[in-house]
Amino acid sequence: MADEKDEIARKKYEDNLKYLYFSRYLMLRYSVSAYLFTNIFWLIFSLPYKRIAGIIAAAIMTIFAAAAAIEQLSKMHNRDLNVPITRIYFWIQIVVNILLIILLQLPIEKYFFPFAVDQSSKVLILTILLVGIALAGCCEVRIKNIINGKDRYTKVIATFKKNH
Repeated sequence: MADEKDEIARKKYEDNLKYLYFSRYLMLRYSVSAYLFTNIFWLIFSLPYKRIAGIIAAAIMTIFAAAAAIEQLSKMHNRDLNVPITRIYFWIQIVVNILLIILLQLPIEKYFFPFAVDQSSKVLILTILLVGIALAGCCEVRIKNIINGKDRYTKVIATFKKNH
């Protein structure tokens, strides 16, 4: 009976610890999901216009976002602090967003955003791209903090381990 209770307590401790480690990446998971759906919507909205440049760019970014999402799911069973695929993805997304902002100002923007038919739709796209850059930058800072042990979960995990 005591062995069974010890086993249940050990399993509960390990599960709690696993969820604490997994929670460190919560912001990253939500951000990658937001990028994934934004890129999917860009792809879906581009398809009826049959603009190959926009379709290819949106499809590639969707694939990159999916790869980062898969890496984020692996954090449930992987305590390695680094997330190299996610980091590369965020930097690619920042560069692509900057390029898209530039393209949005040029006549060739219709090949990437054929649905941007008036100034208000261009302003909306510009806003989404700028928010995307800021969010990716915040995520990169978060990753650095996790790797360097400066995120708030570092103390929570240490306290949890000490008290159990």
